[in-house]
Amino acid sequence: MKKMRIGFMLATLAALACFAQTWGQTNFYEQVSSMWYSGNKTGVLSIAEQRLQQNTNDIAGLILKMEYELEFLNFEAMTNTMQRVVAVGGGVSTTNFVVEFPSLQGSINHLLNMIPLYPVNEIAVDREKGKISGKPLDFGDAIKALQDDGYFQ
Repeated sequence: MKKMRIGFMLATLAALACFAQTWGQTNFYEQVSSMWYSGNKTGVLSIAEQRLQQNTNDIAGLILKMEYELEFLNFEAMTNTMQRVVAVGGGVSTTNFVVEFPSLQGSINHLLNMIPLYPVNEIAVDREKGKISGKPLDFGDAIKALQDDGYFQ
């Protein structure tokens, strides 16, 4: 009986491991959206950094890194990351991302123009707001477009 339980547990764990690997690739948007919404923003940043460690031009990693830097008002890093998103994203030619990219680029350009106008006395308070859960990804549509294009397979 004990061997049967152990065998069942091992089979269950193996199935879960296979499911988790597939789920993480085919439902990348849902995974990072859920993590972000639940407040696990450092987990999303970790995913971004892992992707960028493997490929410095990974557009999904750049977008998620930018999302994190924007959320916590890391202006110094954010402007560089935004410029990288525009440069790298302009070279992505997948069907859905090409449609989404002008909106992403417009938002980035707007934000770059607004950064110098950000009230210095509000930065500390607004950085704390970044910790609040229950907020969607600002640029989730771009990640969803990449997923719909098969980028994560």
